[in-house]
Amino acid sequence: MKKSLACALSLSALSLAPIHAATVYVPLLDPVNATGSPLATQLWISNYDGVARPYTTTLLSDQDGVEAKAASSTVPARRAVFLDRAAAQGETGLLAIDDDSEALLVDAWVKSGRGQNLHYAGLPVITSETQAAAGSAIYLNGVGKSGSRDVTQLALINLGDAVSQCQVDVVAEDGSLVRNAGSVEVPAKSMSRFEDALGLRGEPAATAQVSCDQPFYAVAALADSKTAEVSFVNPSETIEAAAKARRRKPPASTGGNSVITFDQNGLFHTATPTNAKKILRVPVPQTLNATKVLAEFDVVAGPWNPRLPKGAHNLIFLHRGKFRSNTLANINAFGPGNNKAKAAQNVDLPAHYSTSVQLGFTFQQGQTYHISSLYDAATQKVTFGIYQNGNLVKGGQYQATSRNRLISVPGTGLVAEFGNYNNQFLPEVSSLGWKFANFHVEIVRPNS
Repeated sequence: MKKSLACALSLSALSLAPIHAATVYVPLLDPVNATGSPLATQLWISNYDGVARPYTTTLLSDQDGVEAKAASSTVPARRAVFLDRAAAQGETGLLAIDDDSEALLVDAWVKSGRGQNLHYAGLPVITSETQAAAGSAIYLNGVGKSGSRDVTQLALINLGDAVSQCQVDVVAEDGSLVRNAGSVEVPAKSMSRFEDALGLRGEPAATAQVSCDQPFYAVAALADSKTAEVSFVNPSETIEAAAKARRRKPPASTGGNSVITFDQNGLFHTATPTNAKKILRVPVPQTLNATKVLAEFDVVAGPWNPRLPKGAHNLIFLHRGKFRSNTLANINAFGPGNNKAKAAQNVDLPAHYSTSVQLGFTFQQGQTYHISSLYDAATQKVTFGIYQNGNLVKGGQYQATSRNRLISVPGTGLVAEFGNYNNQFLPEVSSLGWKFANFHVEIVRPNS
């Protein structure tokens, strides 16, 4: 395992360290690009704590679960370590990352694309909270063929201590069975990959239902022959009609400029008492200037915080590593007694200054909302919208303030935070039970 970069990050904006399980797992699928070359899985391991934290990585084979290639290292205080390759080329399996402090944050992705357009596809970081329970069912929405995109492989991950029997079925939008894709055996604590995707390849608009008799996870890899982008279908708890709504409009207009995209597909965070906030890193290849940054995601509204129902329930905090003068989007939902949504930014502004828009709106528990924020430095406008079923139900604009009509993005990328911690100062409150899915970012760069 090659450790290519350890860089300082501005992590002081976060008052508490993220809470994670002592062991997390990252599936290493080793997908190939348009020319047939394997693409490395890359990792950020971030330490938001004030002291150095050790960790150990162990690659569990995708054949028989035998431990191999264990390595240990340390992340300095308030810094992050970047691994440009999580395993040697051609090695696949389940990467176990042990962190006894439970204070480290792990992000994983694969980079692909063609020419100046880069795409980062987020891989799941599996914890005891995000794994599926034995006997339950999860759904891989959108596997199969859609235009120039088709599934290339399916990975089934057994997180239990015994051999697991897994069933994969193709189901319709109402959940009814279309056909059995296959019944397979997966060894304990291992990942099994199926290059034929168990017959899902070429299946139009397919949803795969997966269930196993041990705690498990599933992910599918897709490749686009036109854009050379590799992406992943991560599991959802339901068959998502919202997958169609995400394509309600074309990507942000590029005007011929190059675009960096990032996707964390599927359900990536359910706020719980032990994991109230989710933090995702949005990678970039190097320090750059951007003309536009689009961020959008789905959120299922949960209960209002009883500590202060009308308080600020954070939907997203998108920033450049710290809050002051670096926040591109801070979007909050407010509950009974203050029913509204508020979006704000403070890019390149002095302390205590910001611009914002407030919209009267009532979020209904159990309903899914699509949130979009487009920061346009060229026009000096931020466009904020709340969508349902592909339709704009509430939206507004407010002033962007980036210097020179460009957004400076550091080489450490952007940071997206979903939810608040349980003990933040009022009026900020946690949003336990709220669910976040399908995070998409576009960073438009001007041609030099």
